[in-house]
Amino acid sequence: MDDGNRVGASVMLAEMLVRGAGSMDSRALSDAMDRCGMRRSTDVGVFHLSASATMMGASLDRGLELLSTMVLEPHLAEESVEPVRSLCLQSLDSLRDEPQHEVMLRLRARHRRSPFNRNGYGERDAIESMKRCDLQSAWERGIVPDGAMLGVCGDVEPSALVDLLEERFGTWSGTASHPEEENESRGGAEHVDRESAQVHIALAWDAPAASHADAVLERLASRIFGGSSSGRLFTEVRQKQSLCYSVGGSYRVGPERGEIVVYAGTTPERAQKTLDTCLAEYRRMKQGITEDEFNRARIGLESGLIFSGESTSARATALVSDQFLLGHPRSLDDVRSEIAAVTLDQVNAYLARRSDVAPTIVTMGPAPLDIDDS
Repeated sequence: MDDGNRVGASVMLAEMLVRGAGSMDSRALSDAMDRCGMRRSTDVGVFHLSASATMMGASLDRGLELLSTMVLEPHLAEESVEPVRSLCLQSLDSLRDEPQHEVMLRLRARHRRSPFNRNGYGERDAIESMKRCDLQSAWERGIVPDGAMLGVCGDVEPSALVDLLEERFGTWSGTASHPEEENESRGGAEHVDRESAQVHIALAWDAPAASHADAVLERLASRIFGGSSSGRLFTEVRQKQSLCYSVGGSYRVGPERGEIVVYAGTTPERAQKTLDTCLAEYRRMKQGITEDEFNRARIGLESGLIFSGESTSARATALVSDQFLLGHPRSLDDVRSEIAAVTLDQVNAYLARRSDVAPTIVTMGPAPLDIDDS
C-alpha cells in the first residue's frame, strides 16, 4: 500500500521488478523467463502488488527461482526510473481514451473508503516526483512475507513445492503495516464534464463482504440483475427500450465489504432515461425474483465455475483470492455445493431486506443528469 504522499510508487515498482534482478540485467531476466516458456505479468490492485506466471510443469522449479529472484533481489536501477515513469504517465494519459474505464475508477474513488478507493495508476504529481530512493523504500516496506500469498495450480507435488519454497524464501523477512479504512466514503453524485457524443453512467451500492453469509445470495441476485445477457438490466434497458449500447452490473467482494456496480454507456438524448431505468430495475429487485430467473442464474454460476476450473491461472488466482478474503482456500466442489444449497426463498428473503441506501452515482458527458434515487 502506497503512503499518502507517494500514490504511484507501487505501479512504478511493479514495472521496475521485471527490469533486472540478481545477476541478470533486464534483457537477461527476460530471456531466462522466455526460455522457461513463462507468460508473466505484474499488476497493482487495491490491496496487493501481484506477479503471475504460466509455464509448463517441467519448468516450475526454474520459473519459481526466477520469480523469487525478481521479488527478493530486484535491481531497481537508476537508469530504469525515467523509462518507467514515462510508461506510467502514458497509462494515466490513456484513460482519456477509455472513458468507460475512467468513469468506473472515479466511481471507486467516490464510493469506497480511503485509502481503499485508490486505483492502480497512481497520481500524476507523485509519479512525476518519484525518485529511485522512493521506490527502494516502497520495496523494503511493501515486498515482505507478512501478508504475502502464493497460489500454484497444476500437476504439482506439494511436498517438493514446499521444499523449493523453503529454499527460495526461507530467509525472507519483514512485516507490513496494514492501513485502516476511514469511517466514511463520500458517496453522493458527481458529474464529469466531457464534450462527447456519449454519456457514461456508473453506479454503486454497498453489498456483503466475501465472508458474510449473504455473499452467495448476492452473487445469485446480481447475476439476475445485471450479470448476463438474460439479466434484467440488459433485457429492460437495452433490449426492450434500446436506451444504450452497453449495460451491465456485477458484484465485487472485499474482505470488509462488497459492492454492486453498474455501468451504462449511451447517448446524451437517452442518458436520463437510461439512468432512471437502471435505478428502477435495482429497486424492483426488492420485489423478488422468479423461479425461472433463479434457475438460470444458478446454472450460469455453476457453468462459469466449471469453465474457470479448466484454466490453471484462473484457479491459482481463485485460491489466492479465497485465502485473502476468507482466510482459507476452497475447492471447486466447495464453491459448487455452496451455490447448490441456496434456495429461491432465501434469495427473495435477502432481497426484501437488502439495504435501500441511495447509490453513489458518477456520470461523464456533456451535461449533468437529474438524480432521482428515491
